[in-house]
Amino acid sequence: MDGLVENTAALPKSTMREALKISLPIMISQFVVMIGGFVSNLLLSRVDAATFAAGLLINSVQMLLMTVVFGMLFALSPLIGHVKGEGREPERIGHLFSAALVVAMLLCVPTIIVLLFMGPILTALHQPPELVSACTGFFRIYVYSLPAVGIISVCVQLLLGILKQALVLLYSLCSLLLTTLLGYLLIFGKLGLPALGLDGLAWAQSITAWVAALVLGGFVLSHGSHRPYGLLAMRGEPVRQGVTRIVKVGFPISVQMGNEILSFFVTTVMVGWLGIAALNVQQVATRYLLLLVIPIVGLSQAATVVSSRHFGGGRLGAVKQVGDAYTRMGVVYSLIVLAAFALMPSLFVRVFVADTPENAGIYHTLSIILVLIAIGQIFDAARNTLTGALRGLQDTQFPMKVSMILIWPVGVPLAYVMGFTLDWGLVGITVAHDIVMVIGAAILWQRWRNRFPRHG
Repeated sequence: MDGLVENTAALPKSTMREALKISLPIMISQFVVMIGGFVSNLLLSRVDAATFAAGLLINSVQMLLMTVVFGMLFALSPLIGHVKGEGREPERIGHLFSAALVVAMLLCVPTIIVLLFMGPILTALHQPPELVSACTGFFRIYVYSLPAVGIISVCVQLLLGILKQALVLLYSLCSLLLTTLLGYLLIFGKLGLPALGLDGLAWAQSITAWVAALVLGGFVLSHGSHRPYGLLAMRGEPVRQGVTRIVKVGFPISVQMGNEILSFFVTTVMVGWLGIAALNVQQVATRYLLLLVIPIVGLSQAATVVSSRHFGGGRLGAVKQVGDAYTRMGVVYSLIVLAAFALMPSLFVRVFVADTPENAGIYHTLSIILVLIAIGQIFDAARNTLTGALRGLQDTQFPMKVSMILIWPVGVPLAYVMGFTLDWGLVGITVAHDIVMVIGAAILWQRWRNRFPRHG
């Protein structure tokens, strides 16, 4: 794999193959994570309605936790990739690894405090008392897993940075299997264990997290190929510098992720103003959107690591070729999805909505929304892969600023005008989202081109 990355002469012929080899395990890992949430919800649905509802809310909080709080650790893989690209002083990887562990543990402190006060927070948000009670009990157990989650996040980013993404996939699969097994046993009280319901899932996730942290951490620290890195060499000044670099690169990533999740929440609230039927259409469309985004996330993360390696080695022409290739792959994938939604909408709509006369309105609207989402996804794919490639150049503040400006002063007001002032409803809100994606992709594409004035 190192040969593929470092052999610039072979890049034009090998870039697409390399992209698939690197990004495919990451894509599958993301699918596995999504499947894990689905399986957990499925188990909770067999308990009672209140437990199932609490599980959905808990999933949302956990997603916010992983993307916003530990999203800062996404800076580790491009920083490591940069060191690998330079090909000297491998001990700097150890300094970055130790610094990331420090950052992860520091991030755990405010996160634990927030989760311990989740009861009053949910009460202030006017959630039903039984839901508040269930979620409070869950998070009082789940907080024990947070240090382990931080360790896992650091180890995963290290493995991505040194291009051992297949091990990340293996971890994801094993974690899914163990969580599912323990969840089944502890939720329903099998093999003589107590039936703990929602608390059983909390214990299952916590136990799995610590087992994974110990196994993954043990492998990372003991593997012979990692010894030159000196992963636990806690030297004061290099580690402090590493913390500064991680925060400088990672904070904009975390803010951008949180910004986009918050905008999604605001959009959902706006759709809710249109009524239950519109909200149901939005929920179905969101399920498909999440499926569409997962491969793009894999491409984006792969673009980050590979471009950071070439950037570290001073191969700017190769950096541009990599970014262009990954962006083309994302766009081609999205065009295929658009063709499927446009030519066979009924195939996708029927999964969630029965084709009956009383559902004719929803059926027709959902068919239109899916096509509009797929159109926007073409530009969102370009935006995300370009963002990933720019992260490889440690350019994280510009995409964050573009995201914040386009979403709040432009996107949300435009969605309101098109959805309510012009009375276009859900179609108008979706078109507004597409317009923002087009503008965002164009701005980031120009930013990308400006980084390589001598390479076309």
